[in-house]
Amino acid sequence: MDSFKEIGKALGILIAEQESYTYADKLAYAPSKDLALFYLKEALRDLHSLLRKGEFKNKVAAAELSKINFDQIERELENFDKIKDRRVLRERTSSIAARALAFSAKLKGVQSESKEV
Repeated sequence: MDSFKEIGKALGILIAEQESYTYADKLAYAPSKDLALFYLKEALRDLHSLLRKGEFKNKVAAAELSKINFDQIERELENFDKIKDRRVLRERTSSIAARALAFSAKLKGVQSESKEV
């Protein structure tokens, strides 16, 4: 199974920062590869916008963003584009969405702990 760890992390950062599950939900239920790629590119465009602004509500997410390997994301998108089977597409999109949700929960948890200290 192809790994889409960096895409999952990037979506997780967006979820934690914007406090919205839209990216994961759209991707998880995308009915076609073209639409899934469109949603991924939309999310990456929003991530790029956040990077340019440099203003983050979630400081933990901002710190994690500096660790994202964008070259790896490019390779993951190329692998994603090679998916031919709808069942494989559904498996990959669900996996990426789940990874993003788990990563965002981790980021929110770390931020909550740091506020309590």
